[in-house]
Amino acid sequence: MSQNTLTQQTSILVYKSYGGMGDIFFTIPSLYMLKQKFSNVTYATQPRFVKLFKANLPGISVLDENEIDESDFDEVIELGNYPKFHNDLEKKPQITYHTHKKVKQHSIEHYKDGIVAKFPELIKTKEKYPYFPKTTSGELYYTVHPGAGFLLKAWPIDYYAKLMELIHDYFPQLKAKIIIGPNDPNPEAYFSNANLNYDLVTGGIDEVAKEISGAFFHIGNDAGITHLAAAFNIPILTIYGPTGPGSWGAFSETVELIWGKRGNCGQRCNYNVILACEDRVCLNKVSPKKMLFLLLRLFKRMGVEQTSTYLINPEFTASFEDNSIIFQSKENEYLIDINDKESFEFMKNSLSKTEIIIDKIPKQFRDIFQAMLELDLFEVIPNLRSLNK
Repeated sequence: MSQNTLTQQTSILVYKSYGGMGDIFFTIPSLYMLKQKFSNVTYATQPRFVKLFKANLPGISVLDENEIDESDFDEVIELGNYPKFHNDLEKKPQITYHTHKKVKQHSIEHYKDGIVAKFPELIKTKEKYPYFPKTTSGELYYTVHPGAGFLLKAWPIDYYAKLMELIHDYFPQLKAKIIIGPNDPNPEAYFSNANLNYDLVTGGIDEVAKEISGAFFHIGNDAGITHLAAAFNIPILTIYGPTGPGSWGAFSETVELIWGKRGNCGQRCNYNVILACEDRVCLNKVSPKKMLFLLLRLFKRMGVEQTSTYLINPEFTASFEDNSIIFQSKENEYLIDINDKESFEFMKNSLSKTEIIIDKIPKQFRDIFQAMLELDLFEVIPNLRSLNK
């Protein structure tokens, strides 16, 4: 059903009075669904988001939630929060989310379902997220946000420092722009490379959005700034620990994520469990080298030009027995027989390092190496030189 099918004669005010920054971005597709019925959809939001949303939500009116006259509207609703929690900040009783038990459904869809439950004449859309327009920059950089509204969801700050140094080692042309909010940890004290190329971004949401909108990619936790990057459809590398990505995953079209609970912790987390957790293995067990490996995978998905050099997956160790190589990780073990001496010596010499250059690979071994790629044992290192602006 098109937006023009329903009678558009009324105006609606939509409150989103509480919830994290990410929850606010998750509601945006629902605003556009409401335009099937309402000629004027007005979003009442926190003062800090007014300028950003006015510039990036065409067709939606945006007002400061503290400067509202409800008598100007025919209908007023409160989105509240999915999942619902009692909060005295709500302006109206929030709408009902009947689908709250669908734990693997993204929060964006829960908000849509709530809107359809409130207005059954609406059709739940499957359109892409109404991404904000990106900007162009005169420099090649990525943004990184090591903080989170709830810091117990954040990857260790010294790991962030090490990851940025690894990125610099492989891609020195990339500048890091580190977003540091008032309560965010700062990785500077953990840097060991005096030549690391980075800037700090310490301004408000509009400055942060400006920097993110021109980024090559973004790295962050399960946090609002990661979802801000997603709103601009910036490629994202992200890590989840106690909170899973099922309902709150980054929604850019190109995302590489890791959920650290898998293989490390089987406990179901809630707020009290997270507060009482002493070791945070779901985050501490994900190494900077593993995140670098995932970044290479993100580059490949972004279509960055590839090279002939491959990095071994740091989760695997390789040992040699007779004419075989045994690759072992915590969860998998692969035994690969190599029947010719040339190929065996090539692999033995290459695996004494961390990289393999396939220009030098014996022809008879290329099919086997392709099978090793499919087993996630290696990832290609891309060529970023052509991207310099």
